[in-house]
Amino acid sequence: MVSTAERTTIEAAIQAIDDFTGNAPEDQQLVAAKCRALIHGYDARWRNAGYVPELVERTLLADLYNPDTKGKSRTFQVAGKLDVRARYSGRKVLFDHKSTSQDITDPNGPYWRQLVVEGQVDHYMLLEWMHGEKCDDAVWDVLRKPAISPKKITKAEIKAVVSLGDYYDLRVCEADKQTFIAGGERETLAMYEARLRHDCTKERPEWYFARRSVPRMDAEILDYARDLWQHSQDMLWSRQQNRLPPRNSGACLLYGSPCTFLGVCSGHDTIDSDKWKLKENVHPELPLLENQKELLTNSRIRCWQTCRRMEYYKYVLGVERADAEEREALYFGHLWHIALEAWWSALLPKEADNDPSPVDSEPVCTN
Repeated sequence: MVSTAERTTIEAAIQAIDDFTGNAPEDQQLVAAKCRALIHGYDARWRNAGYVPELVERTLLADLYNPDTKGKSRTFQVAGKLDVRARYSGRKVLFDHKSTSQDITDPNGPYWRQLVVEGQVDHYMLLEWMHGEKCDDAVWDVLRKPAISPKKITKAEIKAVVSLGDYYDLRVCEADKQTFIAGGERETLAMYEARLRHDCTKERPEWYFARRSVPRMDAEILDYARDLWQHSQDMLWSRQQNRLPPRNSGACLLYGSPCTFLGVCSGHDTIDSDKWKLKENVHPELPLLENQKELLTNSRIRCWQTCRRMEYYKYVLGVERADAEEREALYFGHLWHIALEAWWSALLPKEADNDPSPVDSEPVCTN
């Protein structure tokens, strides 16, 4: 029997998914079906892991300092949004949610090796430290995105669906039965969701879900603070040159598809054409804040490290495609994040203050 608390986490997450997708087109409804199935698997895998959240989705701002001289930047601030801060066996732990298509079952595989040097945890731990909160540990909370899609089902499966109305513990609705009576051969969204839910909950949970502790020493956080300060100085120097920052041709097809700005960089478009518009929020992961273009987030630093020209377009000019459509991978990541926020928020102790969009901007220490 499912407890009230467990129903709350699942129901909260699914309600958040459904509220966001609403009357979305079919391709986005497929993404919603994936996320609904996966949140059941996530809940089954981690509901009894022992972490008690203290806050969920908290935005932090802090002044930027040179950790060696204690000099304060007159231009930049550090910003970020923490996914979850939780308690575990008396320790304070930061969670960072990630999704990937790579294998996460091998603890020594390339995916986990790359995360060892990932700066995101250092960025968040530094922000917490600046606000007087020393975290003991961090956890990468990783989802591997499904590799299965709606499939053509066998004649035997069709017969069972029509006669018995059962499919992977799903009671198939009459409308879906009629689909097969009329000659349909492929899973409906509800049937696909049921099969994926069964796979990630009962068959292969370790294929989909993994966590890895990420200890960080104070010295490592300070090294990151030095890197952050150096990046800020490089950015200022670049601005003073009165010319466009250099391009990185190695980043033009970095994630298997063309960079948004490839047409501009290759001379087939100009950044002031009607194909581009100013972004309302330069940092979409944050609430709308003042001085957006002077905030250093982990995403911005990674962009700077990847291609300085791209960082200039995205964060200094603050432009985006006027006709941009959200790619499925980005849409999936955003919707999964929404589901996890609702799931974790349902676990917050009743006395916890977790305004959905708080901003902590006054650090209590800067050393």
